[in-house]
Amino acid sequence: MNRINRRMVLGLGMATAAGLVPAGLRAANQPAQVPAAPGQPLNIVVTTAVPAPDVSFVLGSRSAKVTPCRSGCTHTGGGNIDVVQPSPDTLIVTMSGAAVAYGGPTGPALASQVFDLVQNFDVSFDKPTVKAAKIIMDARVIGFLRSHKIGSAEECASATVSGGTGPGLTLSMPPHTVSGRESISINDKEGPVSVVVTAGKYCLTQTFQVQASMPKSLLPCKAPSAEFAPDPALDPIWISPKEPFHGAKKADLGFQVVLKVVPEELPEPGKK
Repeated sequence: MNRINRRMVLGLGMATAAGLVPAGLRAANQPAQVPAAPGQPLNIVVTTAVPAPDVSFVLGSRSAKVTPCRSGCTHTGGGNIDVVQPSPDTLIVTMSGAAVAYGGPTGPALASQVFDLVQNFDVSFDKPTVKAAKIIMDARVIGFLRSHKIGSAEECASATVSGGTGPGLTLSMPPHTVSGRESISINDKEGPVSVVVTAGKYCLTQTFQVQASMPKSLLPCKAPSAEFAPDPALDPIWISPKEPFHGAKKADLGFQVVLKVVPEELPEPGKK
């Protein structure tokens, strides 16, 4: 600090002490006094405003349903479709459910849950400099399929974004089926896939199905199950004492699709 600056700071300090500086200027140049108990740590939290994104989703009408189908000695649990928009440029849809079927001496059994979602939305350009945007889609499926001596369990899932003038987006998750004492833990991920779009109306169509079946049997056998929902969707009474996935984390079970929209730079005319 040079001599002139030192004099200015010294002069300002003396003027403040004498009460000659306006209160607003004193507040702007003095550190804030934060009281704290002697011997206790002082926690200071600084928050900053997050700037609004250049493009965003504006949710419109929605049709969402879960249809359980039960025949014989069966159990279904969960059956949730959770639609969340954590930020203007992000949309998350999670479907979760479970199905168990026990085909005892009384006859065969079939249990399933079918999820269907149609979510309409607009892609909005919130700044005049944006001429195009990109929709990015990711998807994942987490869960368990169990079978025993007889019976089977399966799941399948897919999602599609349509609308505008582009080709749209589709993600089909690999289907899985178990039978004949097979059991598998599933943690599949597909994407990201993306498409360039203009401002306008679009639609997310998402489907998911879990199913368990077992024929009539005179032999003692545990029920096959498809578990794609957090506890307590599947009652432990339906699970074998020799559960192959004992202690597994179940908080994230289900089929989840994440949509994100970001600005896209278009090539200048005549340039590749």
